[in-house]
Amino acid sequence: MPISRRIAAFAGATALAAVAVLGAASPAFATKPASDGEHKVPYCHATHSEKNPYVFIETDKIAVVRAHNKHQDLEDHYPSFVYLDTDGVEKFFEGRGDGQFAENGCVGEPGGGIG
Repeated sequence: MPISRRIAAFAGATALAAVAVLGAASPAFATKPASDGEHKVPYCHATHSEKNPYVFIETDKIAVVRAHNKHQDLEDHYPSFVYLDTDGVEKFFEGRGDGQFAENGCVGEPGGGIG
């Protein structure tokens, strides 16, 4: 086999192995269901747009804990929830804004109460 074909075959095998490893690792970053049986949480992400002030998003609970609760001028709305931390300990995360607004898919206007 010519050297250029060997290099191409090696490069292709290396890329395939990398994709397989990274693809297998991604579920490790998701939380497992807590006592409520869920691992995702719905929330209304503030956009700062006058036409569409909120976008409905549903992500893994750990994403809200680690990132989404700290940005967009703290205007996101999400309900309180229980999640399993990476150490396997169940923890409570207090909601912000109107949790019911988030659970209703960001339809209507937020009421301002914590859900």
